[in-house]
Amino acid sequence: MKKEEKEEEPIKIILLGESGVGKTNLIYAFIGHKGHEDSTSTVTSSSIEGKIDYDDNKSYNYCIWDTAGQEKFRSINKIFFRDAKIILIVYAIDNRNSFDNTEFWINYVKENITEDKYTIALIANKSDLYENQMVMEEEAKEAAEKFGIDFFTTSAKQDANGFRKYVNGLIKEYIRKYLVKENENEKDKKKNLKIKKRKKNRNRFC
Repeated sequence: MKKEEKEEEPIKIILLGESGVGKTNLIYAFIGHKGHEDSTSTVTSSSIEGKIDYDDNKSYNYCIWDTAGQEKFRSINKIFFRDAKIILIVYAIDNRNSFDNTEFWINYVKENITEDKYTIALIANKSDLYENQMVMEEEAKEAAEKFGIDFFTTSAKQDANGFRKYVNGLIKEYIRKYLVKENENEKDKKKNLKIKKRKKNRNRFC
């Protein structure tokens, strides 16, 4: 009987940030659905699953999570962050308060994720509202550099393809690191097995 392969856990992606910055619309943009300009804040827990092709014969599952309105009360449970691999901290360029609070969310992530193998990126959303811009790109870049994280500017309304390509790039980079680690672990296992066999043979002929 053929041994069943263990199904890999989906790559968990979380969008964080103040209410109203467009997190849900960014998810719509990523999966190729048109968001709603007048969409209200998310009020129920939501996640969307999908697949990404990594090479000619391998694809990986991912799961994108929205904070479901919990950000209003700063009450996001630690369990929510379990096994998260990519965290996108979102602010809106026309909302100064949402940018000022990104430091809180970055620290919140670092306090609640015990693993060190995850990626945080600062996302400036609503770039189409440049006439109402309250946060300059240079300031946001400096903040991202201060925390040692990536930075990307987008618009859920006008730059869906750009955002999709960016997040796909983050996912593929995580997969690449995962495969490197997996290969190293496999090499270590084979090396340890050879060492055990040598010791066993040595003891046999003593």
